Amino acid sequence: PAGKGDTRAYFSGRVDVVAGNLALVSRVLQEPRIRQDPDWPGVPDSLGSVSIFCCSWRFPEAYLSAQFEHVHLFYGQMERNWGPVGVPGIPLSTAVYSRPELGFELRFRTIQLQSTASQLQDADSSGAVIHRYFFTHRLGVRVTDRLSLALWETTVLAGRDRSFDARYRNPLTLLVLANEYGLADRGNTLGGLDVSWEADRRITLQGQFGLDDYAKRSSLEGHPSRYAFTIEAFGPLAKSMSYRALYTQASSLAFRTFNPFENFTDNGVGLGRNFADDDQTTVEVAIPVTPRWLVTPELTLLRQGEGSIDDPYPATREARLATPALFIGTVQRTWRAAVRVSGVEGPLRVQAQAGWHHITNAGHLSGNTDDQFVGEIMLTLGLGFRGVLQ
Repeated sequence: PAGKGDTRAYFSGRVDVVAGNLALVSRVLQEPRIRQDPDWPGVPDSLGSVSIFCCSWRFPEAYLSAQFEHVHLFYGQMERNWGPVGVPGIPLSTAVYSRPELGFELRFRTIQLQSTASQLQDADSSGAVIHRYFFTHRLGVRVTDRLSLALWETTVLAGRDRSFDARYRNPLTLLVLANEYGLADRGNTLGGLDVSWEADRRITLQGQFGLDDYAKRSSLEGHPSRYAFTIEAFGPLAKSMSYRALYTQASSLAFRTFNPFENFTDNGVGLGRNFADDDQTTVEVAIPVTPRWLVTPELTLLRQGEGSIDDPYPATREARLATPALFIGTVQRTWRAAVRVSGVEGPLRVQAQAGWHHITNAGHLSGNTDDQFVGEIMLTLGLGFRGVLQ
């Protein structure tokens, strides 16, 4: 999704071992393209003397799980997305590369509780090591057969000699109250609400709303509110097709705060969204052309301000008062017309997309226009076997 274009082979190997209620999963990728990805925390391509083969491995999934009727326990790493399908979740998404975490899940027909805890990459401040930690929890309730609601919170703790305080790891408390009314070692907390409503047979509405801070311009801090939200509708279309339409927005200062070590990032990459100060409108239609092949045309408008998720927070009240709630500086607009193709033939799996981007105010330069073709294709030849270990 970022970096230079290239064509390279990759290898993926996966081992699943299931013994009663225990599951062990390990999937390794030998993926040279990650060395060109600016979001990759490992060895980049700029260190050309380092072997590409040795420094392009990663584990998207590697975990031990104990699964019972109502309780799932988890240790390891896997890619997660807490949000509507087709858009990165606000609290948690696959924008950041997976890292080890400890988690559990309670599952009942009407109630579901999820929680994860992990350590983020340490940072440096004037020679001092800043320890950083991340905690999430989510309580979902099935109100009716058509309506589901979920409350969630995430928090980033950071500080020199900071430990992962136990009061921030309790999934049955409100982190915002532990933050505001606990001890002086506060963290940055983001809370939100998920809604899913099946309005009728052809329309399902989903929404996700996240709020880091609601503030008035007249307050002492004088900064704009920090928020993000997604609204989405999807359902069947005609006899065999389906549609999806969404609008999502993240405010200019979303996911960052006064203490830069408490930003919702890991190694400069967003834990949920990887971009702020933007909005996106997307409409797409999924068309099955055979039982094994799917074609999906897409139209998107993306508007991006000059605010970055990893920029320093405005230091003075005057600077914060001058910061708009949305769209800092010159707004870059990207009009995208694209088509995705996916399918399987025997052991061969194909995923491809091609799009034309018309960009106005390109590079946030007023009046600058650019047109780009963006394409991607992934061919995977998969072979596997299974059996019983004695």
